[in-house]
Amino acid sequence: MKQIVPELTRTEARELVAEQRKEFALIGSQMRIPGLILFEYDMTTGELRRASVDRKISLHLDGTVGAENKVSARDLCLYIQALNEQNAMRKVHQMLQKKTVRKKLLKPGTNGN
Repeated sequence: MKQIVPELTRTEARELVAEQRKEFALIGSQMRIPGLILFEYDMTTGELRRASVDRKISLHLDGTVGAENKVSARDLCLYIQALNEQNAMRKVHQMLQKKTVRKKLLKPGTNGN
């Protein structure tokens, strides 16, 4: 079977994760989409698993209840919201095949050096 995801060195994986965090830093935080699950893809092992989410619930003085979800981000991990694991893997492959990401990872101008 043809491999879709290129083999990454540790420094290339760090650059990709730093680029993703910079993209999300411009947005501020990621909007949670109801019905989707947050997955994390570990760039070093290639493992896809559910992200651990800390949920804080608070009761306000006016009687309303507020909830805040926070993910403890790990180094060298990509975070994707998807319906199931197969869709999450598809989204990871799409993210790794983006033209800008490919340029940074594969460095075509210098023949990969």
